[in-house]
Amino acid sequence: MLRNLSIAAIGALMLAGSEHSASGASVGAGNPYPVSDYTCEDGTRLAVRLFGDRASVSVNDAAAVDLPSMGPEGTTYSNGKQTLTIIQGRLSWGVGRAVPSACTGG
Repeated sequence: MLRNLSIAAIGALMLAGSEHSASGASVGAGNPYPVSDYTCEDGTRLAVRLFGDRASVSVNDAAAVDLPSMGPEGTTYSNGKQTLTIIQGRLSWGVGRAVPSACTGG
């Protein structure tokens, strides 16, 4: 009887320990591609996730658009209509032929 009780107690402790570690994890912990939020001079809000070969960009909370990397450095991402440029840690956003707008945040 005592042995069965001990086994049940150990099982309960193991189960409780595994539940705690899963629920205690931080949101986004271990995510190699975090989202960074930016606000541009023209008022545009961007949520940017960089993947190296592409950038996923949500503009003003709309669905994200994937922009492929243009060039080996991966500092310009564009689909021909929308362009995200990162030069020396400074981000800018352009649509079409309009002058790109500087963005801050990160």
